Amino acid sequence: MQITIVGAGASGLALAIKLKQNNPNIDVLILDKNNKAGRKLLATGNGRCNIGNNHIEEWTYNDTNLTNLIFKKYNFNYQNSFWNNLGIKTKMIGDLCYPYSESSKAFVDFLFEKCNELGVDFAFEENLIDYKIEGKKIRIITNKQTFLSDKLVFATGGKSYQKLGSDGSVFDILKKHNYDICDLKPGLCPIICKEKTKDISGQRIKSIVTLKSNNDTIHKEQGEVLFKDNGLSGIVIFNISSLIARKNLQNVTVSLDLLPEYSAKTLFNEFKEKKIDTFLKAFFALPLMNYINNRLGNNKSLENAIYLCKNLVFTYKANYDFDNAQITIGGINSNNFMDNLESKIEKNIYFVGEIIDNDGLCGGFNLMWAFGSAFYLGDLLCK
Repeated sequence: MQITIVGAGASGLALAIKLKQNNPNIDVLILDKNNKAGRKLLATGNGRCNIGNNHIEEWTYNDTNLTNLIFKKYNFNYQNSFWNNLGIKTKMIGDLCYPYSESSKAFVDFLFEKCNELGVDFAFEENLIDYKIEGKKIRIITNKQTFLSDKLVFATGGKSYQKLGSDGSVFDILKKHNYDICDLKPGLCPIICKEKTKDISGQRIKSIVTLKSNNDTIHKEQGEVLFKDNGLSGIVIFNISSLIARKNLQNVTVSLDLLPEYSAKTLFNEFKEKKIDTFLKAFFALPLMNYINNRLGNNKSLENAIYLCKNLVFTYKANYDFDNAQITIGGINSNNFMDNLESKIEKNIYFVGEIIDNDGLCGGFNLMWAFGSAFYLGDLLCK
């Protein structure tokens, strides 16, 4: 049997390894438009490769049913054992799982070498143009040549990090084959705000961040916020950007509690006999101090300064674009495929990973989904 995988990323490499482990006689070919494997994977975790998380909450993924289907077996414990048995030792830093090397390059090199060792074939710089079902075979057409296969798996990723190859062009092909594509939006990215932030660009501060839509609290999370020229960044902001895109939230504000360790009452009692500048200098670097002073305008009282520091509100304008997004919100609608990830529209067509409309938040969750869906399909195709 010939199985062709489009995409030499996380899910494509994991699927190929799983298939060859299960049945060495299966012919596995991976096509990729890039000139090498795992280009997007190399950027994971700032080059440290956060491959998993042992703490999943309900809101971690947007498709609970699909997530539960995959992670019923192929959960964190399964995946961690898989990597260790494969020869990749892992380490935990809090809830986050990394290769012991903390090197994305070492991890990608290992997967690529393991694929070669198992007899997986690769064809790089092959840009998919289209495919055709011809009886029991699938004709796969690239910019260079055609391939015949018994089964075709799409593991192309979404539209994020376009410079690394995942430009979303595969969705145009799939639309021609009558697939329903949920709206594609950038996720896990900085956000643009209406308020000016250029004067504090580069400043970082740990805050409790509250996301509101139409004045209703949607999400609250603590983490470091990085100010950009035109908005906000940092892991907590990345998560908020995805929640906004997932839920298509309107009239959104993001408020920062810059002093989460202190109550407003404690701050007032401690500084009530002091000047506002004394209060601000006690906690903030000069750029942030000046920024807060400017936001106060003519309302310079200690009460107002404390309130602003506990509730610094920014009005959401937009997410950054796909070139600055870690993942894609949207993708192949789960209504288009069965529980075995096979298309309902065309026989022997399958989907794994980010191409499916199921995204995770920061912390290794998206790689867990990519690997988990690949392991799941890898076992099903060999039954």
